Amino acid sequence: MLGDPNSGRSRKTWRCKLISNYRSIAAAILAFLAFGSNAAFGHNTSLPTPSYGQSQALADSNPNLQDFDFVVEKVRLNYAGWDTKVNDETRPALDQLTARLRIAAKDATPEELTVILREWFSFFSDGHVGIALTAASAPDAGSTSSLAATPSLAWTEDSVRAELASHGAARDLLEGIWQIGGDRYRLGILPTPGKPGSFSAVVLTTAAEGWRPGQIKAELTRKADGGLDILYRAGDHSEHKTGASLLLDGAVLSLKDWGNWVREVPATSDPGLVEHAFPSDTMFMKPLASDTLWLRIPDFDDSRAMPLKDILDANAAALASTPNLLIDLRNNGGGSDFVYAPLTPLLYSRPIYSVGAEMRASKDNVALRMAVAEQIRAEAPEVAQYLDRQNARMAAALGTYVSDDDQIFSVERLDRVLPFPKRVAVLVDNAASTGEQFLLEARQSRKVTLFGKENSAGVLDFANVVGMLTPSGRYEVFWATSRSKRLPGDPVDPDGIAPDIRIPASEDDPVAYAQRWLERQVD
Repeated sequence: MLGDPNSGRSRKTWRCKLISNYRSIAAAILAFLAFGSNAAFGHNTSLPTPSYGQSQALADSNPNLQDFDFVVEKVRLNYAGWDTKVNDETRPALDQLTARLRIAAKDATPEELTVILREWFSFFSDGHVGIALTAASAPDAGSTSSLAATPSLAWTEDSVRAELASHGAARDLLEGIWQIGGDRYRLGILPTPGKPGSFSAVVLTTAAEGWRPGQIKAELTRKADGGLDILYRAGDHSEHKTGASLLLDGAVLSLKDWGNWVREVPATSDPGLVEHAFPSDTMFMKPLASDTLWLRIPDFDDSRAMPLKDILDANAAALASTPNLLIDLRNNGGGSDFVYAPLTPLLYSRPIYSVGAEMRASKDNVALRMAVAEQIRAEAPEVAQYLDRQNARMAAALGTYVSDDDQIFSVERLDRVLPFPKRVAVLVDNAASTGEQFLLEARQSRKVTLFGKENSAGVLDFANVVGMLTPSGRYEVFWATSRSKRLPGDPVDPDGIAPDIRIPASEDDPVAYAQRWLERQVD
């Protein structure tokens, strides 16, 4: 997994703001806009107060407690997974956790409060409920103080290349020029002057706002066991201690929780292996062989809709004559169901069954959705009207779960089965949310076989995410508003969707593994 080009953080969270458990463009747009908005609706004082005892006077004067109590209350009143995950058996543990963390929150620093809130959310084991730091709480990466506080070395690309050449074959595997997020950062790594066993990763070029050449992005130290300790500076210049390891004979430096760096200089002996082993953040289609095409889709974000259609249109002739298609969804971060709709005809071999969802009807959920309907009314009046009808049903049944329709499932039938592709392999490792909805539908095709070293992420059962700001404005608390009608008998969370064919953990090239399988098949 390549690092997030904006911050350097690996993409271990999912694009939950774009989730839809059922094929509904309106639901996808709803989730996107509602979570993306800054609308904040106040406490609903007409509803029951939380069961955890609150000292209201203290909370009113303490921003930490205001935020903590707000988060707990909003999740309790609105999260579609609450009634499933909080029951007679689990409630005592949640009450104890809430009481303990509320005490800790009172005098916590902003950093400590973030950790405390995330520990509370860990109870639900659901990537679709949580908090996100807002811009108001983040350090100003471009500020003079941030820039001045980050140490620098007077290294340039020319000086780094000259030093590497002088070391020749004796260079350490760490030494070289490395990339984060394509060319978002290009870093020169050499031994730190005056510090044996230590290395500095210095910015040579960057497109990141708030960073400039010469600044030290990371400091690396060799451990006795061969591992690495790293002091890493994120996009906002905050410092984080982590570990790392060199992979693929030194072609990739993998930072725990912070993604992977790819070596540019000295050039790797097999650059294709790096591309195959570590899924790109770029969407593309390219031939692997004359009879196999490779389609990489990092996520189903709305912004991918037109580019994906363009890719499929540009490769229409190849798709209509090539027997094998490999769809690479490794680490796909989710998005909107309608984005993958153009792929359905390529995979289709028989009717597709999709299980629906039901919405938790609460005042906040209705209000957030009504705000969305108004935001999009001018641009998408039909979608706004769809939301109006759904919101009216929810408003009339507060305190219950409202189905989009009375049927548990729907069936999609297409007019024909395309002769090509004949076989489709899908790499599923850690594909999340809408990526998993795609897998549920794709695996029904006789053409499709799922491959992976790992299962999918297991974050689909509760979806259609909305959110609002906490009283301090430091966080946006978000939650899923729908739960799948697959529950409780057929969950995806938390184990995910298993591949049909498990790729061995020792396999360095999952793409080539699936390709070999496709090309061995006979008609």
